[in-house]
Amino acid sequence: MCYLLTDTEFFVGQGLRGRPVAVKEMEKALSFKTSSAAKHFLRCIPGEIKNYNWKIYDLDERGDKHMIPEIREFGNPTKTTVLEEESFDICEFFTQAIQVMAQIDRFIANMASNEQVVDMKILDVRHYIRDSSHKLNAIQMQRLGYYLQSLEKERYDYKAKRLIATIFADNIDALKDKNNINKMNHIMTSKYIPKVLDDDDIESIINKKKDVEFIA
Repeated sequence: MCYLLTDTEFFVGQGLRGRPVAVKEMEKALSFKTSSAAKHFLRCIPGEIKNYNWKIYDLDERGDKHMIPEIREFGNPTKTTVLEEESFDICEFFTQAIQVMAQIDRFIANMASNEQVVDMKILDVRHYIRDSSHKLNAIQMQRLGYYLQSLEKERYDYKAKRLIATIFADNIDALKDKNNINKMNHIMTSKYIPKVLDDDDIESIINKKKDVEFIA
């Protein structure tokens, strides 16, 4: 397939410095392997030729391919990017990216503050349980257990978001590194490694299968 950009009188070509220009000769027009690539190029066309009524011209459909024996291809059509997908709005993306990066330091501070608040709640509950003056029955202990579990999950959510944001706050070039996708996934899915009590030890306690003595 071969696509050009034209307003029926002019075509989009390439000037001496590589910038798009309006040309009259079809043989000097830039060509695109896909209509999607032509659409994305049209969205980013420079201001000096933006006011032309450019349309996508399908050479194969019109059977005019013989009119231009050598068409220079713009870019590398075999290595398309996610930015070239029809549903991708590059202006909207970078607008949001700028807004996010402008607030990232405040976001990290907020996540750290939220994490600290949850830490204090967890500490308060632990001290409440430890206080011998508080006599808790089985139902009350169960409720506190569920509450502690929800606090731990909330705390890690804040921590994970803080760690991810810090990756990019410390180095703006990290936004170009695809390896950081794996780092983010690792943070969100990483498993805790027990220090003393593994899952079997804790399950033996909550299921009351046996009395266990743990030595740190």
